[in-house]
Amino acid sequence: MYLCALKNIVLIILTIGLGYMKVIGKICLLLFLGIIANLSFGQSPVLLKFKKEKVTKADFERVYQKNNGGFEAASKHTQKQYQEYLDLYVNFKRKVFEAEAMGLNKTPEFEAEYNTYKKQLAQPYLAAKDVEDNLIREAYERSKYLVNASHILLALDENAAPEDTLSVYQKIMNIRDSIVNKGSNFETMAKRYSSDPSAKDNAGNLGYFTVFEMVYPFETAAFNTPVGSVSKPVRTRFGYHIIKVIDKIPNLGTKRCAHIIVRVGDRYSAKDETQAIAKINEIYQQLKNGVKFEELAKQYSDDPGSATKGGDLGTARLRPDLEDRKLKMKKDEISEPFKTEFGWHILKVTEVTPPAEFEASKADLKRKIERDTRAQLGRQALIDKIKKENKFALNTQNWNKFKKNLTESFTKGMWSKAEYKDSSDFKLELFSLSDGTQPAYRKTLQDFVDYYNRVKPRFPKLAVAQASEAALNNFINESLLAFEEDRLPAKNPDYKALLREYHDGILLFTLMDKKVWKKAVEDTVGLKKYYEANKSSFRADEMIDVREFRTSDEETAKEVLRLLEEGKTSKYIDSLINAGSPLKIRVIAPTYEKGKNENVAFLFKESKGFRSQPVKEGDFFKIYIIEQKYPAGIKPFAKAKSECITKYQEYLEQEWLAELAKKYPVKINKKLMPLLYK
Repeated sequence: MYLCALKNIVLIILTIGLGYMKVIGKICLLLFLGIIANLSFGQSPVLLKFKKEKVTKADFERVYQKNNGGFEAASKHTQKQYQEYLDLYVNFKRKVFEAEAMGLNKTPEFEAEYNTYKKQLAQPYLAAKDVEDNLIREAYERSKYLVNASHILLALDENAAPEDTLSVYQKIMNIRDSIVNKGSNFETMAKRYSSDPSAKDNAGNLGYFTVFEMVYPFETAAFNTPVGSVSKPVRTRFGYHIIKVIDKIPNLGTKRCAHIIVRVGDRYSAKDETQAIAKINEIYQQLKNGVKFEELAKQYSDDPGSATKGGDLGTARLRPDLEDRKLKMKKDEISEPFKTEFGWHILKVTEVTPPAEFEASKADLKRKIERDTRAQLGRQALIDKIKKENKFALNTQNWNKFKKNLTESFTKGMWSKAEYKDSSDFKLELFSLSDGTQPAYRKTLQDFVDYYNRVKPRFPKLAVAQASEAALNNFINESLLAFEEDRLPAKNPDYKALLREYHDGILLFTLMDKKVWKKAVEDTVGLKKYYEANKSSFRADEMIDVREFRTSDEETAKEVLRLLEEGKTSKYIDSLINAGSPLKIRVIAPTYEKGKNENVAFLFKESKGFRSQPVKEGDFFKIYIIEQKYPAGIKPFAKAKSECITKYQEYLEQEWLAELAKKYPVKINKKLMPLLYK
């Protein structure tokens, strides 16, 4: 599930690519562990036997096929492929044994990191699956459409007192009644009453949007309200809204677009509106004559962020005035010039990706739901299920006694148990669970007090009684989810296996960093000694160090050349030219090897100190200065250092693996190898 098609990466990581492994980091390592750690021990002949662990033929076959294209593909692989995979697995197990022997799994750093992963990994399992499935299907159905809606917002704090909540609700109902029953204009009312600052300009209109682009309660109201109608008040974390649905159209897919913009001002070529109109019309005429959009964007657009990319704006949602236009355009369609508050635009739709079918989009929808507030629906359904299955019982008598003695400081997150009259009450039970198969799970008032002191919740708009109930609800939810999380490994084999993968992954990364990666970098004496002993491995053709000035503007390139001829330094030129427009030029110092880059082949005919004229390469003008030349042969240590570190890491690991092989011997039942998948 996690690692299909990663076999080649794994082979690189564990055989020749340790330097690369350091670059990839923990994520690829943790991915790799899905290949080798998810083993269960069935009733099957033992293939591998360590002192601490046995691996059966069936175990190896299951994990092998899981990560090599399934049973059909794996069963057709060669003995050589099986053996290579087995060798990787054996080396992995030895490293994990060594990490545990060194106590790396007992350190505070390991436990903190592991517990963080553990909590993250548990989240997808802490939801009611039927609710989650319904949310995925709902999101998919909504993704088929785009809704154009306007809204009126009356702002209200999430933790507002009941009387304030009621007051705002009555106001929004009066506004709705005025629109629906008395003929008031929605847009006029939005400008007059809405707390949304943009309503003064857009009359509350939000343009077109689809699933996940608005907060969930707002999205639900918008999709469930008929076109032309006004919704009933809907509460979000921002306050109360009423929503008028203007339009609902099919979603044809994700659109990528580009634009050309002509701005007006002293900084731009168009100094006034007349010049801007003339310029945008001239550009539009060139487009009609067949000039490429990308070329004109690079040459004329006043948006520096997109101009260098041919005007590309990507696939993100644009401002409503641009987004609405984009949604109605077809692939390769170019708009006529139009004006916004920023200037004159021409828009082009460059790509259209049709919506995916349900099965293809399920995984992505699931990930989005897990990051969205609607995930709380599945979470709450799970909490309700835990309560029901485990006979949740709140001791209302003890709770009411406790709550009655709280002070105003509780609502401010400043309450202390020293304020409570009888501390012996803290020993009393607050709630309990009992599923009949294990001792009851209990929480006391002291547990609640500890929770309060840790979280210090604040409810400044609520009375003490209401604040205490809100805090209690949060405490119960947190406790029940922790209860369920503790039981997950026993209830869910997939989660248990995943935990083991991450456990071993963190250990292995820590150990490799200690024994190989960091050692190769910090052991400068050993590194230099390795270089001296293996110089023949670091041969190169002729090389040159270059100072390179790069700009997309020819006039800027000429200005750079003039400054260089005057003897100005690279630092001076960089700061001078980029002062008004950051990144107008880039100054870099690459090293080139002969025969590796055709664009700089001419430089190898020149001497140290040579300075080129501006050279046009693709979208850029470049000026080269040769700072140093190296003859063909052995690379100097400074030039070979990065490559040398990688090779030294490989050397250190091979030496170390030889030691581990002696320390953790393994018996392989070679008679079983030809019988794999037989």
